[in-house]
Amino acid sequence: MLGGTMPEQPSSSSPDEDALAALRTRLQQLHRRRGRPSYRDLAKQTGKAISHTTVGEVLRCARLPRLGQVEVIVEALDGDMEEFRALWLAADEGTLPPPTAPTQSAADSHADTVLAGHTDTVFGVAFRPEGYLLATASDDGTVRLWETATGQQLGAPFIKHVGPVYAVAFHPDGHLLATAGDDGTVRLWDTATGRQIGDPLTGHTNIVVGVAFHPDGHLLASAGGDGTVRLWETATGQQIGDPLTGHTDIVVGVAFHPDGHLLATTSYDHTVRLWDTATGRQVGDPLTGHTNIVYGVAFHPDGHLLATTSYDHTVRLWDTATRQQIGDPLTGHTNIVLGVAFHPDGHLLASAGDDGTVRLWETATGRQIGDPLTGHTDIVAGVAFHPEGHLLATTSYDKTVRLRAIPAALRPAAASAAARRITELRTALFALQRSHHDLRRAHGHLRRERDDLAVRVEELSTPPEPEQRKLIVYAARVLTGHTDTVVGVAFHPEGRLLASAGDDGTVRLWEIVTGRQVGDPLTGHANLVFGVAFHPEGHLLASAGDDGTVRLWEIVTGRQVGDPLTGHTGSVYGVAFHPEGRLLASAGDDGTVRLWEIVTGRQVGDPLTGHTGSVYGVAFHPVGDLLATTSSDHTVRLWETAARQQVGDSLIGHTGSVYGVAFHPFGHRLATTSSDHTVRLWEIATGRQVGDPLIGHTDLVFGVAFHPDGHLLATTSDDGTVRLWEIVTGRQVGDPLTGHTGSVYGVAFHPEGHLLATSGGDHTVRLWPGLTPQ
Repeated sequence: MLGGTMPEQPSSSSPDEDALAALRTRLQQLHRRRGRPSYRDLAKQTGKAISHTTVGEVLRCARLPRLGQVEVIVEALDGDMEEFRALWLAADEGTLPPPTAPTQSAADSHADTVLAGHTDTVFGVAFRPEGYLLATASDDGTVRLWETATGQQLGAPFIKHVGPVYAVAFHPDGHLLATAGDDGTVRLWDTATGRQIGDPLTGHTNIVVGVAFHPDGHLLASAGGDGTVRLWETATGQQIGDPLTGHTDIVVGVAFHPDGHLLATTSYDHTVRLWDTATGRQVGDPLTGHTNIVYGVAFHPDGHLLATTSYDHTVRLWDTATRQQIGDPLTGHTNIVLGVAFHPDGHLLASAGDDGTVRLWETATGRQIGDPLTGHTDIVAGVAFHPEGHLLATTSYDKTVRLRAIPAALRPAAASAAARRITELRTALFALQRSHHDLRRAHGHLRRERDDLAVRVEELSTPPEPEQRKLIVYAARVLTGHTDTVVGVAFHPEGRLLASAGDDGTVRLWEIVTGRQVGDPLTGHANLVFGVAFHPEGHLLASAGDDGTVRLWEIVTGRQVGDPLTGHTGSVYGVAFHPEGRLLASAGDDGTVRLWEIVTGRQVGDPLTGHTGSVYGVAFHPVGDLLATTSSDHTVRLWETAARQQVGDSLIGHTGSVYGVAFHPFGHRLATTSSDHTVRLWEIATGRQVGDPLIGHTDLVFGVAFHPDGHLLATTSDDGTVRLWEIVTGRQVGDPLTGHTGSVYGVAFHPEGHLLATSGGDHTVRLWPGLTPQ
């Protein structure tokens, strides 16, 4: 008996931008008023099982967080709860994703909608993240898509697998569907066209039973009858590293933790195992307690709980931090329990059983809620909640799929008139999206659209006749400890730490609030260290050295992770993480750029070649699709990350070696520095230089960094100064910042923009506070 369930995917709706901006501003103001506690400290302060990553996402508010998450953080910061609820609701009522519910108000109806079409057992089921589509997988060898609003099948079945299809999972942005089959393959499908994308993903030596996407979509995990779990790169379809081994029998279920750092798997060997997605290593001992095959697996939306189901007729809850079982098993099913899913707000759990029933459980108490849900005439295999929580989808051996409404009494709030209006608008929007899908999906069009939007945003946020901006910059704090030139600096993504790299062969970590060094220096490089970069999640640091190696360090312990990354045949000058954290790029004196897999430490493909001199700088585009490099050959080059090929002609204009490189936060422009004493801005879409060079430095210009809001640029130079520039006008802002007693090399803005860090030949790191625009 095989089947798969898909872990819940977060909604990807687009909130009202003005209302979201208001929420973001007030959250950040509250955070500042409370002394800017670190994300990790704030997570502990909540007293809830919420990760520091989630805290950061809520405070940055790049997309609308869950209301419950906002409430937890506001409570910890002692804010006005009613004010923030109102701000959240204002942002939420502006959402206009595609349709998610039947117009006949299924939310208030308890009648099941039966989706018929499959000709054999239906195993896997998953809602598209926006909720307007449902995908199912069947023993009849097909995958089918259904419109949630109408219950109608959408288009022809997807037919490519040879034999039964067990599991389905939507990519977080909804454009891809992954399926797992009895033929030992995983397949990817374009949800708009129904076409298979590329070749099947092969490697398993037996059936593939489970499949799940990483929350950011860059990875796919599959569970196989060969007893292994495999990770795949979504963009290329390539397997990443060796299979994850440890289970001693068929692996059935697979689910990613909501923040992506853990993977949970279930098996016929009666165990549940947790894996670190960054390293591929098993975390702790297997979770034991089930007395028979363990089947379904799902993480609670905030990640603190894990639910599993078993042939022993039980559902069990586990604490993901301690890996201990919580309370007694949930009993009630009279036979094997298969599928399991958490309600999007986490207060309910649904399980599907061999006894033909679906049961709802209260997560906090473990009590069964109401009578079992009946209707299927055979084993119930799969279960999934609609992203908005008002519908439950179930699949069965009776060849049907059922959509049933969750009673209003069990949901946090009933739908409002505004919500129904939003549903109507969603329907209209969905029709437009489908009719224009191919055009919008064209990569070139998306890039042009992105760049045009960034330019427009910049224009709208700038006065027609901008006046010279003034800044208040206070005296710098001086961090001492290095015994030689300090070359590179980088802020931790949360802003609580700073890393520095020095000619003394060490990397040092500094606490921003106190200016104190954290722990001992990180040693391992055999000579000078040139560059440092933090992983986007903040748990790793990469360093580049004169010894030709790149090294990864664990932030919490200060220990080196694995062996050095070797391949360059000379010094390594620069290092940068892909925005999703899965890849690392390095720039070397050997004239090459190399890409590395973080999980395995292996080099990805051949080096990127083209530069005819040393490569000094490397930076990823904010979206991650492009990589920019600078060189002693006087050129700047752009590379397509996925294809690892140069994009267009080299950017030519500098008359000397090009050192520093940085992408504008909106991604439409690039800044570079050079030995010709200039800073230049480039338009990504055309490759053309924007305006005249920025002139003011009187010697080589090394470092460059954009302010997080995109209006300012900071540069460092051999002339011993730091200069700030206004992007729109190209004018220097205020007087040069002086204080270093030698060349200034490294420069980085704090993630919140209120601090600037620089490093220099005087063996110091300096923190410049203020930067308050007037």
